[in-house]
Amino acid sequence: MTMSIAAVIILIAVTGFAIMKKKSKNKKESQSNSTTDTPASKPENSSEQELKSIMDSLLSLNILMRKDRDFPSKMTGAVEAVIDDLTMITPAMMERYPAETLTYEIKKIGKNHLYKTVKEYLDLSLESRKNQFNMFEKTIKSLHDISNRSRDIVEKNETAEFKTMANFLAGKFSG
Repeated sequence: MTMSIAAVIILIAVTGFAIMKKKSKNKKESQSNSTTDTPASKPENSSEQELKSIMDSLLSLNILMRKDRDFPSKMTGAVEAVIDDLTMITPAMMERYPAETLTYEIKKIGKNHLYKTVKEYLDLSLESRKNQFNMFEKTIKSLHDISNRSRDIVEKNETAEFKTMANFLAGKFSG
């Protein structure tokens, strides 16, 4: 009886090992097949990663603002309005107008510029914040105006405005 139980356990173990080995082999094959995607799927993947990076930056910014007790609530609302606009227009622009300069500039604002602007303000001492508040407020208002105008351009499909707006943004925020 003991011999039969041992034989069954060994048989189960061998079968289990064979199944695990086969699953492992299938998983490796599917991974190697997915890494040899067609060139057409790679830009989409890259685009998805870029969008995720922008959204992560905007989320990090929102968390960073909310952690600072001394950040004015008025400015929290203003920055969040820009974040909301960027969250809405960036994916639409990347999908509909991927090669446009305006799309590039909006992505740059969402990924770097807005975060950098707020972070630099938050890094100031409370006294320096008071001194720089008007300039900071103007910058955020300007970014809000840009995000609103960009949203209008996308919603109304005003492609003639793309170059004008892109040149304005490149001159204002590049550097």
